[in-house]
Amino acid sequence: MNFNTLLLEKDNDLRILALKEMLNQVDQHWSEISELLSQIEALSEDSKFPERQLASYLCAKIQYHLDNFDESLNYALQSGQYWQSDLNDKFNQCLIKHCIEQYRQSGRASEERIRLIKHILELSCGQNNHISAIGVAVECKRIDWVAEILNKWNYPGKMISVLHLFNTQRGEFKEQLLRLSVDLIYEEAKHGQIPNEEWGQFVTTLIQLGEAIKVAEILWTLVTNENHYKLQTGTPLLLAEQLCIDLAQNQKPQFIQKIIAALPIDQQFQEVRDKLIKLLSGEQQRKAYLYFLKNHKQIDVEVLNKIKGPNDPKQSSVLHGACMFGHALATAGTQDTSFLQANQQWATKCNYWQRFTATSTLGMIHKYNIEESQQIMATHLSQTNPFEIGGALYGLGLIHFGTQDQQLLLKLSDHMKSQKEQIIHGACLGSGLVAFASEDEKLNQDYHNLVSKNESIYGEGASIGYGLLNAGSGSIEQCKRLLVLASQSDKDKIVRTLSLSIACILFHQEDKADVIIDQMLQSNDPLIRYGGCFTLAFAYVGTGSNKIIQKLLSISVNDVSEDVRRAAVISFGFLMFKNYEALPKIMRLLTLSYNPHIRYATAIALGIACAGTLYADAISAIEPMLTDTVDFVRQGALIALGMILSQGNKDQEPKFEAIMKSINEIAAKKHETVLTKLGLAIFQGFLDCGGRNLTVSLQSRQGVPKLNACVGMLWFLNYWYWYPCLSMISIALQPVSFIGLNENLDIPKDFQLQCNIKQSVFDYPPPQKKSEKPIAEKKTVQLSTTQKVRARTNKKDLEKKQIDSASQGVISREQSKMSLEQQPSEIIKQPSVLEEQEKKQAAPKDEPNQYNLTNPCRILDKQKKYIQLLEGNRYQPLLKDRKQGLVMLIDSEPSQPANVISLTVKPKQPIIEQVVNQQPAPPNQVPEEFVFDEALQNEEQKP
Repeated sequence: MNFNTLLLEKDNDLRILALKEMLNQVDQHWSEISELLSQIEALSEDSKFPERQLASYLCAKIQYHLDNFDESLNYALQSGQYWQSDLNDKFNQCLIKHCIEQYRQSGRASEERIRLIKHILELSCGQNNHISAIGVAVECKRIDWVAEILNKWNYPGKMISVLHLFNTQRGEFKEQLLRLSVDLIYEEAKHGQIPNEEWGQFVTTLIQLGEAIKVAEILWTLVTNENHYKLQTGTPLLLAEQLCIDLAQNQKPQFIQKIIAALPIDQQFQEVRDKLIKLLSGEQQRKAYLYFLKNHKQIDVEVLNKIKGPNDPKQSSVLHGACMFGHALATAGTQDTSFLQANQQWATKCNYWQRFTATSTLGMIHKYNIEESQQIMATHLSQTNPFEIGGALYGLGLIHFGTQDQQLLLKLSDHMKSQKEQIIHGACLGSGLVAFASEDEKLNQDYHNLVSKNESIYGEGASIGYGLLNAGSGSIEQCKRLLVLASQSDKDKIVRTLSLSIACILFHQEDKADVIIDQMLQSNDPLIRYGGCFTLAFAYVGTGSNKIIQKLLSISVNDVSEDVRRAAVISFGFLMFKNYEALPKIMRLLTLSYNPHIRYATAIALGIACAGTLYADAISAIEPMLTDTVDFVRQGALIALGMILSQGNKDQEPKFEAIMKSINEIAAKKHETVLTKLGLAIFQGFLDCGGRNLTVSLQSRQGVPKLNACVGMLWFLNYWYWYPCLSMISIALQPVSFIGLNENLDIPKDFQLQCNIKQSVFDYPPPQKKSEKPIAEKKTVQLSTTQKVRARTNKKDLEKKQIDSASQGVISREQSKMSLEQQPSEIIKQPSVLEEQEKKQAAPKDEPNQYNLTNPCRILDKQKKYIQLLEGNRYQPLLKDRKQGLVMLIDSEPSQPANVISLTVKPKQPIIEQVVNQQPAPPNQVPEEFVFDEALQNEEQKP
């Protein structure tokens, strides 16, 4: 059929016939029909032509096949009834997607296009696909469309199902979405439409909005008006207590203080109010963790002895400090100082800043032990040595982290006025830890005054205190003030730590921090650019933003400073820990970099992001670095593997045994460098962290980035420049435990969980056997004649003994013959009975595929999927899906006596821990300046 001729006819019927035929064939013969496009377009624009809409629809089809989607959409909208947008063919899907994408990018569209989008949303809702409709509305940034869909959607718990979608947005629009959701969730909560497991997300949303008063109202209504909210299971008091636990875990101290202040004071509910405050402040959690860590510790002393070895602290203070820190990390929170007591003479041989660091490690060992902290540090604080006093003040801060203890803060403030810079340094660190994220004005002024004096030692301590005190505040003014201080200082330590403090302040601020970040990254000072990289990562912490990834990659390649490039690569760990599976792919080429700083940073980034996961791809990427030619790269690989393999064993990760073999080979090398041995000590500390019950965790159970953990990890990494910062890792550690609490906040012993896998898979690894090196026998050279004479003599003696004992049947004829024919040195020793028994014990036994765990217990992240609740238990968790952390338990028999572990602290005898010698320092003793001596270093490494 000649369509061109028909289109030129004046008879409309013929032209309409041609259009219909072309429409039927356009999908197969669109290339030929497209040659007539101009004539068809003319008909679609002819107001006198009766089938203008048919011509427009044909134009839309032709333009679609020509990939002119915008023109195709315009003609389709003009085609009226011919275009049925509710059909699910490729043509319709393409045009609708193009329409939504154009509106999403530009924020502008014609009325026809907006009507089309709204029509599509109505169709999705009509098909009960409300989440997709909300997703389109969110992509188009139309809060009114979102509200309209939610109001029409009659589904219980609808808001909880879309909160994750709202949290993917950024800036002001995200806040608008969350505020819209809060009001709707509040209404759902009143009618019991929110499961117990979803209340935590509700409260997390209120945290993001800063609605402390609203949270306090909800908690108080739960405990005073039980009929206000309808719960699926449990009592409102249990739910309120569980919410307080989750709130405290997110570590927003200022927010917590506002909640506590907003709780009404009512004598009728005073006891309940006290319970809520104990949980909000973290007091009860500390008691529970303290009990768990003290009573479930698995410390391998033999490993510590291997690290300690025969090293003389006077010859290598770095190795002595490495072993002290490795011990503190392995025993963190366990209160176990038996290793120090058994090696007191060795432990006390430390001077100057090593004494400062050694004393501060007591703060790690006695983590959570607030009640006895003063007695523990009393001896050290009473000494005259400024290094020891400063370390004790630092240790007190680690123990009292985030408690806002006013009496202790006054004590630390007094020490900040000392004439000794070591004491001021320790007091600054301690006060920053105690007043973490409180933004105390007086402390801020004290820090400002100390930094302004431009003295390296206490100026660095005050700069670190700045970051701890104002962490997460998001104050742009405070950041500008710190940048001015940094520009005025000529001390590298002060400039660097002030830059890192800005990163702490801008934690999770995202685009609000862009102005400061750009200013830092464009600075001519590499120390400020160094902090700018971490500020960028902290502002977008856990988001995995592609834009930030590209920016960090660009810095890691183009910056002229090795320190800045290293910081840019390490920052990937903070950016990607919520999506750690994707990180090894990004890091693949960086692990092969010629630059050792990049290789080191790659290992550390993988360690941060994959801590405690035993992720095989990350292990494979780091493993080759254990044999790297550069010692600090080997150190980074050891530290990273320690974080990743923490709480692991050979049953969880097939490579575990091979890696441990490589580690033992490194430990056995006599000429291994000091830096590598430092990494080895930290590796072993992470592996046995907290008696095998602590691990690094940068996010809460609800997936919220934890301020305290990220800040602790950042300052820990500053050990590269200042070894005392190693102890900061203490505030990033989290127990891998399940601790069930009843309504009275005690631990019921009768509650059990079932683990449906062999116990050996997630059990504590067996302790290492003590290495016993056989003493080599000295061989003396003998003449052949002497050997023959000795052999004849031995033969005669043996014959005489056989004759004497023949009557008693001691030796049989066969045995006599064998003895006569063989030389004594060739007699084969038979295995003893004891050896046979050991072999039988070592033989594998049939292990059951399930076992029970008693409250409290150790449960790893990978173990959670195997945990099952037992039927018939007196207690059941309030949150059925919570398999880790502190969980409130529902008591089905509250009137019956309960077998519980009370967490009430009983008075104990004063505890005095002595780690360093108590001899007063010589008067007017000035610490020697450290100077690296290569000849002395080589001398130390000789066997």
